[in-house]
Amino acid sequence: MPLDRLERLQTWLLRGLLITLGLLVLVIAVGVQQGRLTGPRVSRKLGQLLALPGLDRPRVALIAGHSGFDTGAMCDDGLMEVMITEDLAARTAELLREEGVRTSVLKEYDPELEGLLVDALVSIHVDSCIPLSGFKVASAEETRIPERDAQLVACLTDRYAKATGLGLHPNTETSDMFGYHAFQRVADETPGAIIEVGFLGGDRELLQGRPEQVAEGIAQGILCFLEEARPTPTPTNNPESPVRGGLQSPR
Repeated sequence: MPLDRLERLQTWLLRGLLITLGLLVLVIAVGVQQGRLTGPRVSRKLGQLLALPGLDRPRVALIAGHSGFDTGAMCDDGLMEVMITEDLAARTAELLREEGVRTSVLKEYDPELEGLLVDALVSIHVDSCIPLSGFKVASAEETRIPERDAQLVACLTDRYAKATGLGLHPNTETSDMFGYHAFQRVADETPGAIIEVGFLGGDRELLQGRPEQVAEGIAQGILCFLEEARPTPTPTNNPESPVRGGLQSPR
C-alpha cells in the first residue's frame, strides 16, 4: 500500500475513534445531568458500550429455588414453587445484564456453588400455598461479613417492597432460611441472601400476573447493594473461619 494511502487510512481511523469517544462522552454527560447515571452505573454502562475484556464489572449469582432438585411447595391446582422461581430468576438475570452486571442463574444444588466468589448471591424462593401475604429476606446466621450481608438484606427489603407494594411478613424467617445450605458452600467473602418473594396462596396475583414487578424488585435490591456497598472480594483459606449456616435444607 502506498505511503500516502496508508496515512489517509490512519487519519480516517483516528477521526472515527475521536468521534465515537465524543459521542460516548456526550451520552454519559446527558445521563448524569438527568440523574439516570451514578458513578458506579457509569462504569457499568461503559462496560456495556465498549464490551472490553478486563473491565471491572460486578458479578452476581442467582439461585432459582428448588430448580433441578424438587418442586418446592405445590398447590392443589398443580402450581409449583419451582415454576415461579425459575421464571423470576431468568427475568431478574436479564434486568441485571441490561445494567452491565455479569449474572449467572444456578440450580438449587449447583456444583458451581462450591467456593463461589461473587459480589452477591441471592436465592429466590416462594412461600407456601396458605392464604397469607408478604415477603421475607434473610442472610446467614453465622458469617464473616455480617455488615455486608445485612446491607444486602436491607437493600432487597427496601427495593422489593417499593417495586411490588408487598409488605414484609415480619418475624417469620425460619431456621431453614438462616441456615440455607448455599451460605456454607460459597466463599466466606460472598455476600448472600435468600428472599421468599411472597406466598403462593395470598400473593398469587402478583407472582403470576405481574412477575416483571417481582423481578424488578429483586434486581433493584441487588443494584442498590452493588452501588452503595460493593466490596472487593478477597479469597481466604482460613480454616478457623466460622461456617456460614448449618442446615442442608433447600429452603
